[in-house]
Amino acid sequence: MTPIPAQLGPAPAVFTNRKNELTELTRFLGEQGGRSTLIVLSGLGGVGKTSLALRWLHDIRDDYRDGQLYVDLRGSAPSAAEVIHPDEVLERHLRALGVAPDRIPRTPDERLTMFRSLTTGKRLIILIENAISAAQVRATLPGPGPNLVVVTTRARLSGLTVDGARFLEVAPFEGADALALLDRMLDSERTSREPEAARSLVKLCGNLPIAVCAAAARLALRPNWPIKRAVGELRDATRRLAMLSVEGDISLQAVFDLSYHGLSDEQAAFYRRLGLHPGPDFGLGAAAAVAGVDEDDAAQMLDHLSGASLVQESPSEERFSFHDLLRLHAADKAESESSDERRKGIIRLTRWYLRSAAAADLVVIPGRWHLGTVYAELKRERSAFGTVAEALDWLEVELPNLLAVLYEAEENGLDEYVWQLCESLWGLFVHRKYYRQWVKTHELGLASARRCQDERAESRMAGALASAFLNLHRFSRVVELCEPMAERERAGGRPLGEALALERLGTAHLGLERPEQAIDYFRRAQSIYKRISQHRGAAIASMSLGDAYRAAGDFEEAVRHLLPARDYFAETGDDYNRAGSLIALARAHLSAGRPEASVGFITEAMRITTHMGADHKHAVARMLMADAVTTLGDHSAARPHLEKALEIFLTLDAPEAETARKLLATLPPP
Repeated sequence: MTPIPAQLGPAPAVFTNRKNELTELTRFLGEQGGRSTLIVLSGLGGVGKTSLALRWLHDIRDDYRDGQLYVDLRGSAPSAAEVIHPDEVLERHLRALGVAPDRIPRTPDERLTMFRSLTTGKRLIILIENAISAAQVRATLPGPGPNLVVVTTRARLSGLTVDGARFLEVAPFEGADALALLDRMLDSERTSREPEAARSLVKLCGNLPIAVCAAAARLALRPNWPIKRAVGELRDATRRLAMLSVEGDISLQAVFDLSYHGLSDEQAAFYRRLGLHPGPDFGLGAAAAVAGVDEDDAAQMLDHLSGASLVQESPSEERFSFHDLLRLHAADKAESESSDERRKGIIRLTRWYLRSAAAADLVVIPGRWHLGTVYAELKRERSAFGTVAEALDWLEVELPNLLAVLYEAEENGLDEYVWQLCESLWGLFVHRKYYRQWVKTHELGLASARRCQDERAESRMAGALASAFLNLHRFSRVVELCEPMAERERAGGRPLGEALALERLGTAHLGLERPEQAIDYFRRAQSIYKRISQHRGAAIASMSLGDAYRAAGDFEEAVRHLLPARDYFAETGDDYNRAGSLIALARAHLSAGRPEASVGFITEAMRITTHMGADHKHAVARMLMADAVTTLGDHSAARPHLEKALEIFLTLDAPEAETARKLLATLPPP
């Protein structure tokens, strides 16, 4: 059973007033009469749009039985490169709704079609934060039904009017509400002793919730300070510092600087170095790495920064993040570090993510050959990951950070780390099918390896990039990458790299319907694998040879190569390739006119692919079973197999769907 997504953040612990806004939101919802509702909350950064949205959505979430989805589009990020693409949003949503990675379509249009099909008629909440354009939102809207979409933005997004959006501008607090927030964060007795100072403080904060919270947090940590002391400092800072102003009334930089200057030297250095982290959030290990401290010290300082409202903590996940305005502030403070210190911090952070990702990758595919030196180090250490699922889940959660760190490393000329980070992501990309990220990162990795003038790394990146293109059926691009790779590895006396290139060339030529050329490449690859005792590679080449001989019409030779491959994968527990070899055996027997011999192979392949969740392979096996039972004269038994295969192929938007549909049409009525 697919779990119901529950991605909303926690309701705000401190929430003040907003009665009018809550009433208006409820009115918007009531006026829709159970139809799809799209609400846009606009306003200044830090005005409390997210707090308002979360408070209201938590109040009504029990009415939305199909769950909640969440995405931060990062429209307020300092770099346009950090903005989340709608294609990635749809991929995240589809995964959260239970779609297996290999069933997620490859193109944005296909993903949007699937998402709208899955959400039509659902009672689903979707919270979209930090949107920058109507088009960005429109490209991720669900299908029709009683769903609720709430968007937060600093822009007006009036273009969403055509989509039936209702708009609510969230303004800074009135003075009384800002005072009430200050009251709640301090205590009413303290503010009642200095009513004028309290009013002055919230006015200097422009009645903006995030600024009031920052100022109040500093006072809460210093119970003996009078409020008027904070007022005096803020007035001085407002005159002294360059202002990030809101209509000339407030300097957010001044407010944040007051909190920053209240830190100890050690805490301030920690905060500055956190500003070097390029990703959306971070755990304790990453924070310790970028700051150059141990995890115990990092935990204490994160606790202090959280108490000062300089970082936000997610207790359930033990992760931390900056409000986007504070992220800019921390990044600005990081500039006060020397260029040498900044570079050291980025290197420490990059190496921490590389080691962590490589440790996960070792668990995901333990028998794979690796080039990066970090793998040899990790093999001597105890793994932090107990199972393949744990390792994959960690890689998936950290993927936005891994990508951000990889891009930061590339920008800072850390080429040795760039290609190694790419190598560490192999297991995730192969299993969870993040094709767009796979191609983008490995194109950078290939360029970085070339700048390093490291031929082995260049071939490693070319081969991994070619694998992505094989998955995408871009066979000509594979040939362009792998022909020079094979020659380079041969000239350099690196037989394993040459065999990998030849193997990919064989697969590409098989996809281009050139079986004779494919056979030649596979035979050459297998010969090398055997010579250097790479048994797994030899078995994969044997399986590929079997499929190529079948395509060439030599069925007996096909079976001769496929049987030992099947046996090897069974002995080594490689279920994915075992299922592939069983499907290839079944196809060879069917092509040879032996349908009865194929049934056992297909049955076993269906069992394995069901257990693994390998939907596309399962659908292929179903098609083969339909072919087998039809050939044996049992037309009625073919129908359920074709119907299930068609269902999967349509979900994947796979080209085989048309073949399944045509075969169904040839069957007699049930």
